[in-house]
Amino acid sequence: MRQIFWKILLSFWLALLITVIGTAAIVTLYQDAKAAYGIIETGPRPNGITDSVARTLMTGGKQLLIEIVKPQTVHMNKEGTNIPPIPYVVDTQGKDVLDRPVNPKALTEAKRITEREANTPGVEKVTLPNGETYWIYMPQRPPPFPHNIIFALFDAPVFLFLMIMLTSLLFSGWLARSVSRPIETLRDGLKAVSKGDFDINVAQKMGKRYDEFAELGRDTDSMAEKLKQLIDAQRRLLHDVSHDLRSPLARLQLAIGLMRQKPEVTEQMLQRIEQECHRLDSLVGEVLTLARMESGVPQPKEDYIDLIELLKSLVDDAQFEAKDSGSVIQLQLDDALHEGIIIQSRGELLLRAFDNLIRNALQHAGRGCQIEIEVHQESDDMLVIEIADNGPGVADNNLTSIFQPFFRSNNNPGDGLGLAITKRAIEVHGGTISAHNRTTGGLCMHVRLPCTVQLD
Repeated sequence: MRQIFWKILLSFWLALLITVIGTAAIVTLYQDAKAAYGIIETGPRPNGITDSVARTLMTGGKQLLIEIVKPQTVHMNKEGTNIPPIPYVVDTQGKDVLDRPVNPKALTEAKRITEREANTPGVEKVTLPNGETYWIYMPQRPPPFPHNIIFALFDAPVFLFLMIMLTSLLFSGWLARSVSRPIETLRDGLKAVSKGDFDINVAQKMGKRYDEFAELGRDTDSMAEKLKQLIDAQRRLLHDVSHDLRSPLARLQLAIGLMRQKPEVTEQMLQRIEQECHRLDSLVGEVLTLARMESGVPQPKEDYIDLIELLKSLVDDAQFEAKDSGSVIQLQLDDALHEGIIIQSRGELLLRAFDNLIRNALQHAGRGCQIEIEVHQESDDMLVIEIADNGPGVADNNLTSIFQPFFRSNNNPGDGLGLAITKRAIEVHGGTISAHNRTTGGLCMHVRLPCTVQLD
């Protein structure tokens, strides 16, 4: 699942949506509040106040009205007073008698009402004997919270900018934190690996995540575990190689020493030296073969072989060599496989793999053993080859270890590389190999190998 993709996409989409909705709502409230200050309040509630102010202005003039109303405006600025608001008294010049700022829209509305809608409650037009004309009206009450706060503190363009900045900051911070934390954890884990510490547990340190970073953390842990196994295997391999090379070298030195001390055994020692040289050459060749296969470098030549003919040839050769020991090798095929089956092979790897398995069974089971090789087709593109003997078998806890380089069971006197090379050769061809003890006694090698073309 592409959770990081959706997380980033939805984050930006949600931030934009919230910005648009929030801005639209605030701007609407702002416009409502702004419009409220430009609308005149009419009706019975303001009528009594405007009528009283009009009579005062008519009887006492402008100066008396100022003397009466001025103290009340002072009290209105004090917190907790319940004095009603003072109407606007605006002359023809657009100036309020109390020097308050006049909203042009409210004044225009008052003039319109007095000219077209005479005797409208709450709005008065007064003409004094000296010819001065005043319009008396009450503006709409200040809007309730949050209109008043918004109107007092914000202007629409400014608030739009602040809204966008705040929303983008919150979502960008959350997104950056969501992405940077797992990256920091991965970085720390890889630093630990570079220093030789492979127990990093990145997935556990990331917590309960189910996105691509969690998968990357698990893959990193798997990589670290695989590197640890490979390094441990390399160390064991170097140790085993040095041990296996040291033994024949020690015997060579011993043979040379005996030749110098006892010239009469020179011929016998030369034969021993030749034997140890052949053993060293074989061991070095096996190690080089295993190293090339584990390096992942493919063989330069690829061809197609008939697996059934290959097995028949190996069985004939092994049966010929095993005549003196009384061992019997049987090859059993499904009816559909008698005419052969073609698989893709790399060089002589497959030949060597099955030859190792057959010879290992003969050596492992001992004289007079019976080897059964069964080949059947599991599916259209998968073959199963089982090589079973009636020998003593292998301890259950060693069934997987026998495929490790230089592993030797009590019944295997070889160099411990044959099955390791066989396993790598099978895996190079896309197959698998496993071992299990038979219930009737003996060991069975189970090989699954993909096939490409079947002959009719």
